[in-house]
Amino acid sequence: MEIAHRGGRGARQSSSDSAGVALVEVVISAVVFGWVLLAIFPLFLSSVRSNAAASSYGEVNSLARTRLEQLLDLPFEDSRLTAGSHSTNDLPATVADPETGVFPSAVANPFRRTYRVEQFEIPAAATVPPGAAFAPVRVLAAGRRLDFKRIDVTVEKRSAWPEPGRIAARVSGLLPNPAPEEILSREDPDP
Repeated sequence: MEIAHRGGRGARQSSSDSAGVALVEVVISAVVFGWVLLAIFPLFLSSVRSNAAASSYGEVNSLARTRLEQLLDLPFEDSRLTAGSHSTNDLPATVADPETGVFPSAVANPFRRTYRVEQFEIPAAATVPPGAAFAPVRVLAAGRRLDFKRIDVTVEKRSAWPEPGRIAARVSGLLPNPAPEEILSREDPDP
């Protein structure tokens, strides 16, 4: 059995040519890879913004829902459920320090939570024409029959990049009057 051995100048030239071709392939591959990254990079930025906004929407909805549940648990005649806008922000002015978790801090609270209470009367069945749409009537004056209160809680968050500038949520709930003939409406200062 004979083993053929190639040697000489032709083998070296072929190796040198393939090394040059490999270098060109690497450069072209790097350029194509750079273009692909350049095209995909905005998608990553968009994903970061979307995730930050989704997190903020979750926080805003949670704060609004929590406050609504607190208000719905109050007695019907509680002073915090008087008709009108309750625009005083009931959240602390600052949040816990992000590094230590201690209150108070110099970090301003980006959330603002307010609520509004409106009074409604359900019209008597005899006053609604047959086939007409039923619509409760908002009560603005004092001393009228009152069937339920609608509570609208609004939470707003103002923020900077990567989130949109303003995120808000509003949740509503109805609180039925336990004694509509006895507990009458109060004047609504914000008609």
